[in-house]
Amino acid sequence: MVKKFIFAIFVLSVISTISAQVVYTPLYSNVYDFLERMSIKQIIKLDDEVKPYSRVYIASLLKKIENNKYNLNSVERDQLEFYSKEYAYELNNYKNERWFLYSYNDSLFSVKLSPIAGYGISSLYGKSAHTRVIGFSTFASYKNWFGASFDVRDKGEFGDNIDKEKTFSPETGAFYKGAPNGIEYNDVKGSINFNWEWGNISLIKDYYTWGHGNFGQLILSSKAPDYPRIELHLKPVKWLRFYYVHGWLNSLVIDSSTIHYEHTGSIQPIVKEAYINKYLAANLLTFTPVTGLDISLGNSFIYSGKLRPEMFIPFLFFKWLDHNTGRASVNDGNGTLYLDVSVKHPKEFQFYGTLFIDVTEIRNVLENNFKNTWVGYTLGAKKVNLVVNNLDLTVEYTRINPWVYEHKYESTTYKHYNYTLGHWIGQNADQVKIQFNYQPVRGLRFELYFEGLRKGGLDDIYYAYGGTDEFNKSFLYAPLRSDKYIGISCIYEYMHDLLLLAKYRSSDISDEDPLRTPVNILGKKNTFSLSLSYGM
Repeated sequence: MVKKFIFAIFVLSVISTISAQVVYTPLYSNVYDFLERMSIKQIIKLDDEVKPYSRVYIASLLKKIENNKYNLNSVERDQLEFYSKEYAYELNNYKNERWFLYSYNDSLFSVKLSPIAGYGISSLYGKSAHTRVIGFSTFASYKNWFGASFDVRDKGEFGDNIDKEKTFSPETGAFYKGAPNGIEYNDVKGSINFNWEWGNISLIKDYYTWGHGNFGQLILSSKAPDYPRIELHLKPVKWLRFYYVHGWLNSLVIDSSTIHYEHTGSIQPIVKEAYINKYLAANLLTFTPVTGLDISLGNSFIYSGKLRPEMFIPFLFFKWLDHNTGRASVNDGNGTLYLDVSVKHPKEFQFYGTLFIDVTEIRNVLENNFKNTWVGYTLGAKKVNLVVNNLDLTVEYTRINPWVYEHKYESTTYKHYNYTLGHWIGQNADQVKIQFNYQPVRGLRFELYFEGLRKGGLDDIYYAYGGTDEFNKSFLYAPLRSDKYIGISCIYEYMHDLLLLAKYRSSDISDEDPLRTPVNILGKKNTFSLSLSYGM
């Protein structure tokens, strides 16, 4: 009874300080690109190390942009008007709201409901495929302290050229089931959020990213299927932000102690089994010493088995916890460190980089011995309004050394459903990409890119933990896969959430491993796809 009373007092004390509700905007929204451009132009200050952003936060930025409207060109002013309709409720402008299937607003409560539907076709040298999706999404808020969302999608991919596994692709992975000539899977997301003046706490199942990177993120990305997690965001002062997450992952490692039979009296009893529990605890501290410079430091810990209470202390240095809880035992975990830096200076330029440290030993590094150092890094730059208005250039390079994201225990790899939590290219690989974006009018964007990828061998994890030269695998050790791409995309958003997307890509792929890459994509190929969707 005493515990319940204390908990009630805590909840009431938090609610009494709460100000603005939190509902998150999905990562696929084009508003992210608009806000990024406005921050690079130094019209707004944007906390962009962690995404997604809340609708209230986006609305506050739109207000600031409106106050600096004289610094926008005609296309940007049209974009501002367009997004102001999307966030009309948060801007207290109910009459200027865009279309929803159902919408209700009053001084206390708001709810929005939208349909989701999409269909796409693609062609690869005479082999065709098609995709379809159907579902709905809704979000709601109550007073100034509670927000919630729900999103469900039924997806299918069918044909002769679909990529079922998506192991070497920027597309989000899926835990799918087989279907006639294809695959089917569901994507169910949702959240409940409580917030106060300088922070919020959420129980959420949705996609999110940590760290900078336009073509993939080293720390946390949207490559793996989404998973449930507890999130804590704090911003006590303008120059300091703190983020914490505890997530429930799927190890895909069977726990033999859970195996049992059901319907034992049946002709064929059913075997039931469960996977070993797997969890992620991570934090990120970002500070802004001067305007235009953001420096983020953090660490993460993957562990399995039973929930550990210390992992719910947001501010801990998780990576060192496996040093005092039984190394090389059932309590051993997988810790990482990371550093992320963003510089938006001079005006209309952004420079950014991320360093991800999976394994390192300081004494070896000081002796110039990097055998037992597993690291990855990203370096990138972006220039907006290159030569002409609304023409942007992004250049980015990522390198991930052998064994990064892996671990001696399969149940504690930096993965969910066997998809990396970090950059989609995975270990022993690098990527360079140059992309031009041009937006001649509101809603219409063209993307032209040149991309090079290399993927080395993927030897058994046994070789990662030896102490002799036999185990010292150099970067991009054989067999090597090499990908070269030239592509162009056209995206047209006629109205809110109604998207027409056309893509063409020329590829040249070679692989020294005859079993790794599907034969139908090797050599010089051309791919074309066309899709129409609403709510995606």
